[in-house]
Amino acid sequence: MLIRKTLQMLPAQLLSPLAQFASVLIWTHIASSDTIGATTLITGQQELVRALFLGWWSQYALRFVGEQGAAIERFASTSVRVLAVSAVAQMVFALCLLVWLVSAQPSGLLVLGTAAFVALRGINQHQATVAAALGRALDYNVLSLCGPVLGLGLGCAMLLAYGDNPAFPLLGYAAGEALGGGYSLRRASWGGFGHGFDRPILRQAFEYGSPLLLSGVLAWLAVNLTRYLVDYRLGLAAAGQFAVGFGLGQRAAAIAAMLVTAAALPMAIRRMQESGLERSMQQLADNCALLLAVMLPSLLGLHLVSPDLIRLAVSSEFQQSTQAILPWALISGGMFAFIYNYLNHYFLVTVRPRPLVLVDVSLVVLTFTLFFPCMAWWGLSGGVVAMALASSLVAGVMLIYLLGWRELRFPLAEFLKISASCALMALVILAKPVLGTQLLNLAGDIAAGTLAYALAMLLAYHRSIHAAWVRRRAAAGG
Repeated sequence: MLIRKTLQMLPAQLLSPLAQFASVLIWTHIASSDTIGATTLITGQQELVRALFLGWWSQYALRFVGEQGAAIERFASTSVRVLAVSAVAQMVFALCLLVWLVSAQPSGLLVLGTAAFVALRGINQHQATVAAALGRALDYNVLSLCGPVLGLGLGCAMLLAYGDNPAFPLLGYAAGEALGGGYSLRRASWGGFGHGFDRPILRQAFEYGSPLLLSGVLAWLAVNLTRYLVDYRLGLAAAGQFAVGFGLGQRAAAIAAMLVTAAALPMAIRRMQESGLERSMQQLADNCALLLAVMLPSLLGLHLVSPDLIRLAVSSEFQQSTQAILPWALISGGMFAFIYNYLNHYFLVTVRPRPLVLVDVSLVVLTFTLFFPCMAWWGLSGGVVAMALASSLVAGVMLIYLLGWRELRFPLAEFLKISASCALMALVILAKPVLGTQLLNLAGDIAAGTLAYALAMLLAYHRSIHAAWVRRRAAAGG
């Protein structure tokens, strides 16, 4: 069931973060360090304003929309009004951050692009969350893909046609999100205008979502704090240099996590609602196994092929800093994905959101504390070293606590099989002879590593695969 649901949502789970991953590579060839720095800071700020003004409502919808039943029209009407109010608040706050943190005198185009992107992106992300909770795969894919994929293409076209300007990527993203917004206006979840705000629903949403609001802001700070500290210490151009290696590592982990999470968390919630705690904990363990099976080989493989990939795909101006930052970014991205896509799900499924605030406070405090000594020791890459150390420590403490004193399960047997398969993959890539050109060698590394990992996993799970095949044949014959 998990794999089937994952495959239904695969286009958005793969293409959306992949487009964000590719954007960093593409921008190094057509935009300056200042433009990359400004664009990544503003797109990062969008995540903050959404967490502040809409994240609480999205988290409530994800957890409880399936339980609305006859109240779905009142929920839909309330949702329309919450989205409208929050969109205005997000635009105002985003423009304040723009002036405060990015550009004291932004151009009119940059103001327009920032406001439109922030409002439309927030609405579409919420609607995609609702679609995932209700199992509407087509809606989820359309709403998730319009902005990141179409918007990237439009923004790059404007950069090539009109020159270097941070407004153009944002205007491209806003145009893509507008197409998604037009689609979402036609969906049933936008109906029910006549019911107004439903106070009991809002009260329940605030009670559940208030801790998650604070947690969402702190989670954003934990992931993005180093960007702004680098900008503060070294300037916007250095933030652009930092953003390339940092973005590649974070997006690689996001690609792996999104392949699983969009379907995995709603399934765990559904198991809790229908079958109780024990079944939901087993579902979380299954989710974790699939997450590790996708994420570990992806991050390890990217690290192993990164020398050729960086020389081929990244502009020479950014290659040295990217090579230094990327390994630590892969570690921090993987640990953050493990925390936010497995460990934190325990608290969401069991409706205990308050401890998430402590988790995020710990990540922020540790990252900030470690940033300055790490920056002094490792230079520009020190910011992401601090993130890697902080997230590894928090993940370790959480795992020990949840396994020892709570009901969470960890798929140890699957983890060992996946780790052994990854080790074999690494050995094959490292032992492979170097081929003629960088492109050919990169393709050979990817092909050899993928084949080695796939064969190792088939060998490790051959009994399970055979049993599933027998059950499928029996069901088809019956």
